[in-house]
Amino acid sequence: MKKLLEVKNLSIRFETKKGVAHAVRDISFDVFEGETLGVVGESGCGKSITNMAILGLLPENAIVTADKLEFEGEDLLSLNDKSWQKIRGGKVGMIFQDPMSSLNPCYTVEYQLNEVLKIHRPELNKAQRTDKVLSLLRDVGIPAPKERLSAYPHELSGGMSQRVMIAMAIACDPKLLIADEPTTALDVTVQGQILDLLAGLQKSKGMSVIFVSHDLSVVRDITDKIQVMYAGEVIESGQTDKVITSPLHPYTKGLLDSIPSFNDDKSELFSIPGIVPDLLARPKGCQFAKRCFNRSEKCDEQWPKIEQREERTLRCFHPVS
Repeated sequence: MKKLLEVKNLSIRFETKKGVAHAVRDISFDVFEGETLGVVGESGCGKSITNMAILGLLPENAIVTADKLEFEGEDLLSLNDKSWQKIRGGKVGMIFQDPMSSLNPCYTVEYQLNEVLKIHRPELNKAQRTDKVLSLLRDVGIPAPKERLSAYPHELSGGMSQRVMIAMAIACDPKLLIADEPTTALDVTVQGQILDLLAGLQKSKGMSVIFVSHDLSVVRDITDKIQVMYAGEVIESGQTDKVITSPLHPYTKGLLDSIPSFNDDKSELFSIPGIVPDLLARPKGCQFAKRCFNRSEKCDEQWPKIEQREERTLRCFHPVS
């Protein structure tokens, strides 16, 4: 398979009034054509920030460094505004967390989808754009698409709004789709429908997908590979089934033990003690050490480097046996 996205030693810092926050530190991963990568971890672990860096959408106080950040061999860190516009929405689409706030309340569904096509498909005339918009709405399962053209976001349900967001993200047939917790604001029934829709679109269009979630049970069903993030670091990654059935990092095991669907035989769910470290004052050693059941003095003193172990990457001195 051809490598689509290559990220090597990416770090993201933010200059704040209280100091420099090291939000993401030394993370590396690849995305190949046609595969789905799952990214999981607690809120604030750096999942969304990493994706914003890939799309060049971080605020001005962000400092992004990387040995390599390339999409189809093109250095993303060297792009100007005009080059970024070709990447965003064209080659890379993104579905944001909350569709109700991501859509502009002042414009109709047709207008907002049309704007994407005007920018990335300027060769289309007005009639062709309308046909394309209708086709997109059908692709994402919106009933009576002609009637929805004139609808405003407030007239749509959460599920319908998310489908419109997905239509916008795939409007120009991107090679990579980033889905940033696309089911968080939806009820369980609609979540299942959206996940089935994304899986179907990924298969029919041959897109690569980065699927961001805090729900391992969801990621298990739709991804090929998985990377687990903690405090802005990738602490374990590998084939999804292997990571979930035999986690090596204590944090990954803690996450799995805290999910009911993975613990049918236990009467009491596990809860990881403690809190995530302050990114303005990171601990000297392992970022998870204070919360870990498997730690030693070495964990408090030394920062573990990422290593290759058992067909996966791992950042830990004392893996779960």
